[in-house]
Amino acid sequence: MKSLLENKKGSIADPIMVGAYILAVAMTLFIIVYVWYSFDTNIRDAVGMSPANSTIVSTLDSLTQTYNSLDYMIPVLVGGLMLVSLVFAFKTGANVIYAFLSIFIWALSILFANVFTMVFEEFSGNFPSVASNFPILVFIMSNMKWITLGWVLLIAIVMFSRNKSEDKALTTGLETYYG
Repeated sequence: MKSLLENKKGSIADPIMVGAYILAVAMTLFIIVYVWYSFDTNIRDAVGMSPANSTIVSTLDSLTQTYNSLDYMIPVLVGGLMLVSLVFAFKTGANVIYAFLSIFIWALSILFANVFTMVFEEFSGNFPSVASNFPILVFIMSNMKWITLGWVLLIAIVMFSRNKSEDKALTTGLETYYG
């Protein structure tokens, strides 16, 4: 993620950094929703005899439904980060000499994806009520190694497929726009 934010250059190691970012987002989301569920339960108990109970309960229900709908945003997050990484990878390009180094990065990416999956599975096991309401997030994190493998493959294809004419056209276009 550092390479995406600071120098705007794509790297074949982006799936490792972005995978860590997605894991952090997933864990944060689980904690936030768990705290909300606890708050929701306590508020329902506290307002049980209140004359405005129906209004408060309907508000709590709509907020819970809204927070649970964050699950549908996870594919947009993953797809958006993948798209940005691919665009920067095309902008950066790579020499064929780095193809051998990329095989090592592929293996490292898959290793880290498995670690992220195991960490998330262990973490989500502590929040079963949240995990049951976030099936898309759980599915994506369970299949992180396949997502990472596809991501690394796409980045490698994009980075190593640029030729000299595309480099020149891209550089000329960027100089015209920014120059």
